[in-house]
Amino acid sequence: MAWTYTITDSYSSMTAEQKEQNASAFWSKMQSEMTIEAASGILGNMERESYINPGQLQGGSGTGRGLIQWTPGTVLTDYAAQISGEWHDGDLQCALILDEGYGRNGQQGRWIPTSDYTYSWAEFCQLTDVEEACKAYLYERERAGVTALQERIDDAKKWYSYLDSLRRRFLQNRILQNRIRERLI
Repeated sequence: MAWTYTITDSYSSMTAEQKEQNASAFWSKMQSEMTIEAASGILGNMERESYINPGQLQGGSGTGRGLIQWTPGTVLTDYAAQISGEWHDGDLQCALILDEGYGRNGQQGRWIPTSDYTYSWAEFCQLTDVEEACKAYLYERERAGVTALQERIDDAKKWYSYLDSLRRRFLQNRILQNRIRERLI
């Protein structure tokens, strides 16, 4: 699944269809690493931070960039340069999210458990409650100046429903293909 992006600092930079495409691309990269609930929790935060646009620049005088608005933006641009990639590449940003979470490839110190949210990255990746995953990502990684918590939770639940519908369609198609295959044998 391909990412779509627009390099911009304007708000609401993505259409609903573009956000769905990017959410699908994100899930495609992350599904072997985490539960659908954990991924949805991250997507709820991404919606608030970047409209799920890997090319999003922070508006005003901010320096944030990308899906989770890495601040300073050089965190993302330096990582991209280190692996000879483009900072606005969604797959590259997924790799950085994972590297930060696991503390690998020089990306230690950005996943910080708090007194209220004490999950390690590995524990976060196994969460099965969308709201808890959304809060954990907000407080342990995002640490946003404006939490807008209910908006993030609502978005996370919306993305869970969307990803779950994709998963159900995939499973239904697989069952149908198996039935057809059985009839041909």
